Amino acid sequence: MSTRNKLLFTILSFSLAFSASAEIYRIVDEEGKVTFTDKPPHDAPTKEKVQLPTANIQPALKIAPAVKAVEGDIDGYQEIAILAPTQDTTIPPGQETVTVRVGLKPALKAGHLIQLLLNGQSYGLPTATTSFSIGSLIRGEHSVQVQVVDTEGSVIGLSNTATIHVKRGSAQHPNNINPPKPTPH
Repeated sequence: MSTRNKLLFTILSFSLAFSASAEIYRIVDEEGKVTFTDKPPHDAPTKEKVQLPTANIQPALKIAPAVKAVEGDIDGYQEIAILAPTQDTTIPPGQETVTVRVGLKPALKAGHLIQLLLNGQSYGLPTATTSFSIGSLIRGEHSVQVQVVDTEGSVIGLSNTATIHVKRGSAQHPNNINPPKPTPH
């Protein structure tokens, strides 16, 4: 396929998105030159109506709804959710930290704290912030979740779990464009 035909095909494909219901005609002149148009030809030596296939449309990804607080509406929290990272996020090799954002409805109440869980284990101390940074994750799959706890450490509510996939360089893949810097021992 020549460059000209590829360009013509690309232009035709883009125009399809803007005028999906328009009729397309293929015209071949005396010299064998092929032209596509949306105007019906009147005096062309060879013309044919082109039947285009239906557009390839992909459905939007479905995002899992946030898990509601344990046992329904405990202590007035209607929703406790991990907003970021989203489910099945991939962390690239150059990214050293992951930021976890938490959404609460209503806002965090006085005397309540948020405990971050990494792979089911407490990560850091409970705090009143809704944003956390996780550093130095090893490669592989990890789960992130939060709990709302009271001052005694009792769990009031639990969020959905977000699974993340961490990519890291390895000795088996020496063509790493950003190799880690050596550290003194």
